[in-house]
Amino acid sequence: MRGITRRGVLAAGAALPFLTPSSPVLAQGKPVVDIGLGPDVDTLDPHKSTTIVAGQLFIELWEGLTSFAADGAIVPGVAERWDTSADGLTWTFYLRGDAKWSDGSAVTAADFVFAWRRAVTPTTLLGLPEWIAPIKNALPILQNGKDPASLGVEAVNDRTLKVTLEHPKPDLTVYTAYWILSPLHRASVTQHGDGFAQPGKLIGNGPFMLTGAMPQSHYTLAVNPHYHGAKSIAVGGAKYHVTEDLQTELKRFRAGELLATKEVPPTQLDWARANLADSLRLAYRASTFFLIPNLTKAPWKDNPDLCVALSMAIDRKVIVEKITKGGELPAYAMTPEGLVGYTPPKPDWADLPPAERIAKAKALFAKAGYGPDKPLSLELLYNTNELNRQVAVAVAAMWQQTLGVKTTLSNQEFKIVVSRMKEHTYPDIVRITWAVGLVTEYLNLLRSRANTVGPGYINPALDRAMEDVDQALTLDDFRAKLAVAEKIAMADMPMIPVMRQASRRLVSPKLKGWIDNPLDLHSARYLSVG
Repeated sequence: MRGITRRGVLAAGAALPFLTPSSPVLAQGKPVVDIGLGPDVDTLDPHKSTTIVAGQLFIELWEGLTSFAADGAIVPGVAERWDTSADGLTWTFYLRGDAKWSDGSAVTAADFVFAWRRAVTPTTLLGLPEWIAPIKNALPILQNGKDPASLGVEAVNDRTLKVTLEHPKPDLTVYTAYWILSPLHRASVTQHGDGFAQPGKLIGNGPFMLTGAMPQSHYTLAVNPHYHGAKSIAVGGAKYHVTEDLQTELKRFRAGELLATKEVPPTQLDWARANLADSLRLAYRASTFFLIPNLTKAPWKDNPDLCVALSMAIDRKVIVEKITKGGELPAYAMTPEGLVGYTPPKPDWADLPPAERIAKAKALFAKAGYGPDKPLSLELLYNTNELNRQVAVAVAAMWQQTLGVKTTLSNQEFKIVVSRMKEHTYPDIVRITWAVGLVTEYLNLLRSRANTVGPGYINPALDRAMEDVDQALTLDDFRAKLAVAEKIAMADMPMIPVMRQASRRLVSPKLKGWIDNPLDLHSARYLSVG
């Protein structure tokens, strides 16, 4: 239905009947919930993945020291309680006695030690090293070959884990809820090596077990009977369906094949408001939709004026109010609002009248060496997705109208885009969304040490500011220092923030327990069908 007129969309939408499955799949006498996953995951190895998409499966298959409640809040997970030293450098976690692996064996503190040491072992090729960087010696091990046994994690006994940090981390319990700091089942990982994260091999400690996986199609999960909260899980399992084509996902929802979608096609949003009001869920999502220049090569390298000019030429209000229209918000800073109480500052041009903002953009563009006599041509790479295409088309038009930039749009499969971004093999600009509840990690992408998923930005002032952030002992001091670092980044625009994406989903009224939250994480353990 891509490219069809609005009238055609409505007509086509009205033609498809609303269906419900006559006999839902059951597991252990309970319904299996079918949920849209979005694009396929890059890997189910929690140490190798670099995508937030995989997070939905990770929170089902593993549980960390802390966990996510249905509303996204941090709650105890494998750890039932913890305490912190006065200097903020030592945390002691006390594990619950009924934490078990899906094979029935006990989860112990040693399982965390094994997993975290694997994460920092250089041959593991940890996908997101910044997420473990607060642990003492993590980066020296990853970057300089220090012994993994020197990592700041110790099993005092089976149920007590001592964690020593490189610097204070007031929000550490958010990090311990994410998959990189989950435990791993040592015997199965040792037996199967890097192939451990497959059906029949993966032994996890989360609420569900992986029973099937078909790339580019689906992942099937069954309730882990040994999970400490298994008795409270109302569903028999979950099936996560891979769909990159949003129109196809919508049709599957309307046919009763899905109880929840990952997204709603932008061209169908008004129709959904009118016809699926009881299912449409639009909610703020702590995220940043970025356009990332390749700062490792010309013309982007050492040319912040060019990046800032392109950023200033984007009318973000037009994009969220006239194009996406799903509750998205303009983004001027790297870090989203609403994480540990942090409110990012804005650049001084954000609230200028459009004519004045555009005049400044043109002046910077000329200063960067471009203009009518030397036009800029670039390629904008994005993963195949209707919303991404709409925004890319709009941004390209704004750049053309304001600065005379000629933009070639290129779309590829999500996995390919992520791979090219990590390898810095895209020619000019790549589109990516970063959506994680770890407030520091947006700016950590810009540290000179972030050579895996960062744009290749090197600024000693930003590095020093982030080191100051690392030394903050209280959340108030942490937030204040983060704002200082944010201002340094905004002055150069090494990543161009466009908007805070909304969670836009269709959730069947039959699916109970779904709570919209800024992290857009929804474990099936909280869901029921009624």
